Amino acid sequence: MLHRLHSVSTLMAVSALCVTGLAGCHLVDQRTFDPRASRPPVPHYPPAPPAPRPVPPLVDIRAGTPEGEWRPALQGAVTRALARKPNVLFTVRIMVPAGSTPEQEALAMRQATATYGRDVAAAIVAAGARPEQVEMAAMSDSSMTTGAVRVYVR
Repeated sequence: MLHRLHSVSTLMAVSALCVTGLAGCHLVDQRTFDPRASRPPVPHYPPAPPAPRPVPPLVDIRAGTPEGEWRPALQGAVTRALARKPNVLFTVRIMVPAGSTPEQEALAMRQATATYGRDVAAAIVAAGARPEQVEMAAMSDSSMTTGAVRVYVR
């Protein structure tokens, strides 16, 4: 009987050691091999493609530039554009610096259109374009310190 009691106590001691030993063990499961296994998937959204670069103007004339300097360059550009595409549309965009009030901006746009805009449009027609191939638009730009006339083609 003593032998039996000794074997039971030994068995209990071994069981106690196993239980305390298992408490510090890490059980093997699916996260052992992949730590993200139990987490929901996170979708990948690729970044948006970059915006297209703005189309450069055919001609960019700063306000105050003498006509003798910009007219020959404009005439050559208009002639080349008409040679490539006879029905090209010339857009004369008059840019003025932003004013402190909307009324000041409107006045600056009217003045720039009446002076620089009309002169550039007339030079385009004189270079060979038909009047219906020229359109004008005026706008303000807060990044500008001086006005400009930009000619775009379509």
